[in-house]
Amino acid sequence: MKNDIFYYAVSELLLSIFLGVSLLYFTYRLIEKGIKKKYNIGDNNLSYSIFMSSILFSVAYLIKDIKTPILNSIRILQESTDDGSVLFFDVTKYTLLFLVVVILSIFIINLISLSLFTFMTKNIKEFQEIQKNNIAVAIFTGVIVISISIMLKDSLYFLLDTFVPYPDVPKFE
Repeated sequence: MKNDIFYYAVSELLLSIFLGVSLLYFTYRLIEKGIKKKYNIGDNNLSYSIFMSSILFSVAYLIKDIKTPILNSIRILQESTDDGSVLFFDVTKYTLLFLVVVILSIFIINLISLSLFTFMTKNIKEFQEIQKNNIAVAIFTGVIVISISIMLKDSLYFLLDTFVPYPDVPKFE
């Protein structure tokens, strides 16, 4: 067994578990405080469950591949330095940078998708309909959120890839 590959695999697994559970939990709590309490939605509301599931799926879909740029950065940084303290600082810096960019992007993507949808459907008050347990509106709203996440995922990861500290490639003129 190659130790480098094993440690890389274990770090990827732990990073995925930590990021996935943490971001899904915080998203759940944020939506619960922001929408459920504001619109006084009950615990047995199926429409709210459908809407919440759509948001959580969107977040999970968008964070699914965040470990790739983080681990690419770690691998590149490991090859460029032998100093453990500098390596730890750089790895922490890049990981936090990726997390901040992803969290802000996910928040903005979901906020914009919901805002645009509510703007385009002025005759429907989505959250009031979800409060009334209107399943059709919840499904439609959830599909909009998921669809926009699918459309924007590649752009988000292209943005993240610009932060990876790839070594300079020599230019031949």
